Amino acid sequence: MNEDERKALAALRFDWAPVPDDVWRPSPFHVEGLHQGVVNDILAGMADAKASRDGSPLGLILKGRRGSGKTHLLGWVRQQIQDQGGYFFLVSLLDAKGFWDSVLASMLEGLFRAVPGSDTQLRLFLRRLSSVVGAPRSARRAVMGETELTPAALDAFVLGLGDYDRLVARECDDTARALALSASDDVAHRDLAENYFSSEPEAEPGERAQWRMRRKPRTAQEIVRELSKLLALTGPTVMAVDQIDTLISQSSAASHDGQQSEPASTDDWAQLLVLEHIAHGLMALRQDTRRTLTLVACIPPSWMLIKSRATDTVRDRFREPEEMLTIRDPAIARSLIEKRFAHSFRLVRFSPPYPSWPIRPEAFDTAAKFTPRQLLIEIDAHVRDCLLNNQVRELRHLGEPPSSEPSAVALVPTSISDDVSKQFDARFSELKDEADVVTPLDPDREDAVVPGLLSAGLAAWIIEQRGTGETFNQDGPPSAKPALHARLRRTLDEGTEDQAHWSFRAISGRHHGVAALHRIKRAVTAAGVEYQVPKRRLYFLRNGAWTGAKTLSIIEELQSKNTTTLALEESDLRALAALKVLLDEAAVDLPAWLMQRRPASEIQIFRQAMAVLSESATPSKTVEPANAPSGQTTKEPTPSGQTTGESPQAVPTLTVGHDYTTGEPVRLALESLRKHVAIFAGSGSGKTVLIRRLVEECALHGVSAIVLDPNNDLARLGDPWPSPPEAWAPATRAKPPTTSPAPRSWCGRRGGRPDDR
Repeated sequence: MNEDERKALAALRFDWAPVPDDVWRPSPFHVEGLHQGVVNDILAGMADAKASRDGSPLGLILKGRRGSGKTHLLGWVRQQIQDQGGYFFLVSLLDAKGFWDSVLASMLEGLFRAVPGSDTQLRLFLRRLSSVVGAPRSARRAVMGETELTPAALDAFVLGLGDYDRLVARECDDTARALALSASDDVAHRDLAENYFSSEPEAEPGERAQWRMRRKPRTAQEIVRELSKLLALTGPTVMAVDQIDTLISQSSAASHDGQQSEPASTDDWAQLLVLEHIAHGLMALRQDTRRTLTLVACIPPSWMLIKSRATDTVRDRFREPEEMLTIRDPAIARSLIEKRFAHSFRLVRFSPPYPSWPIRPEAFDTAAKFTPRQLLIEIDAHVRDCLLNNQVRELRHLGEPPSSEPSAVALVPTSISDDVSKQFDARFSELKDEADVVTPLDPDREDAVVPGLLSAGLAAWIIEQRGTGETFNQDGPPSAKPALHARLRRTLDEGTEDQAHWSFRAISGRHHGVAALHRIKRAVTAAGVEYQVPKRRLYFLRNGAWTGAKTLSIIEELQSKNTTTLALEESDLRALAALKVLLDEAAVDLPAWLMQRRPASEIQIFRQAMAVLSESATPSKTVEPANAPSGQTTKEPTPSGQTTGESPQAVPTLTVGHDYTTGEPVRLALESLRKHVAIFAGSGSGKTVLIRRLVEECALHGVSAIVLDPNNDLARLGDPWPSPPEAWAPATRAKPPTTSPAPRSWCGRRGGRPDDR
């Protein structure tokens, strides 16, 4: 292999696991003919939505197993509808109970997404609406954001809207005004609009009156309905609902109890409730929207569950195109690869001997049994093998489709020389010294700067995890006004699309009161932590304490919902900025250096947020004791007994169990037991074991217990263990026994006297 061939192969990228946000990015790899039957149904649905005056066509269920191309197809749909003058919204549904909150948050996020080669969907809509209403030019320019927006200009615009469609203007008056305020360059205007879209009362009495908006808040469902009516005045809409597979897989009672289990039974009450919420939401979404084609992307078992277990009428609102299966046509498989290769080869100015080099054309004769993802995995493995062995070997036959996704590995050797490693060390140190640590903390710039920094850090962190056997990826770049700044995903079950999520949102310490509150609520909805699914975590990045009584109350409540506030220290900002530059420079040996030095794993916000899989290696985690002021955190001791961070003293904690997805200890502050603890669960779920754990952990801290035991389940708590059980983890065995004088555990038994410990 010569140097040009090596650079060409190293330039190839096989992203076979796109995330939902990838639908917003142009893809140069679309191939006509793949899943043509489904494509025809979608085109017909979009034509019906465009031709309609007010109604919406039947929705479509896009069924396909993992890797069949659903996400790629949604990206193609986005491009098609926007080319036709319409609008596209991707609804990420992570919370069935908050269905309409999720839909509204996704629509607002989508309005601030840029149409490739043009402006945001919001500004395009306002521009198109301005071209049809009979308002004065000065009012139309103000609403489009070209000049200063004033109450008088907005009144004139809404009056013109009434002349164009009196019914829509009357029903959607407040929402139309809020959209114009959202497009304004004035921060106060945008905050007022955000308050309205959050379905909140006025932050300041009378602040909406000057804009002729009603004081009474609108519900999320009402706002979605009104947004759809306004959008329908200028074009059709596609509403794509995604991630219901993840929601369903995490909806069983076992999942909420934190237990790893087999796929949930359809008799599971928790899952049945979620299925009903999804079914009713999808029916209402189709009924409440105008000129809108609703697409639901899911794996076949998810739709079968909804059809068979939820309300019957949901199937009457949707049609089912043929299932998206394998590629079928070898010519399509070959074209799919050649397009990707041509793009990468062009970047490094390499002319291959034939378009699919080093994959021989005849190799695609057996591609009909592969899904698009399986084909990419197969070819990626071959290219990686060529690079690792420094030898070009032409592939003439495709093997059996892989049964699962391999963990991502570098397309370059994983070892580098000491000299090259030292060069990266010096460059990394230089970049950290030059890093801008002020701009990311500017509240007016955080949405523009922080997502790029976190994305670079997570990209490096994912590379550093290669070889662990786990599958990680992250969301794509967010909109200009994002609910979250980053999200890391870990695939837990490929068959059910089950995932664990770590979500991040920076909220500058200069955001106070209402501004911070809106960002908190949007992040909670987007992260899907409201209903305490154990596999989702949300981290607010903030330097300084939270302020405002309502904000403090919500932050305290969120502590029980896998939500934590972490400090974004200067050292982290410097490391993130340096990693971003290194990844932009894209040196061929960078992955090997990252795996060797692991700089991203040393970033404190990542160490605190993403624990490794064993308790002995769990990094320190920020906890908030029950009596600590909100916004102030202390550091939990590491296994060695040392504390991290600035706090000189560790908070006493109880280990009550372990997270089944990561092995991370689940801890409570000892002081939190000053309040009552109530345990509600079904028979056999582990209530007694949890009580035993609490009593024994308290005893290790010298805290006595009085146990009233009417069922004789706990009467022997006062007796010592005769010998450590085999199931005890090493960390449990290492705990010291209680010392004299021992705390007292009084166990009141039915028909007997209390036992003294």
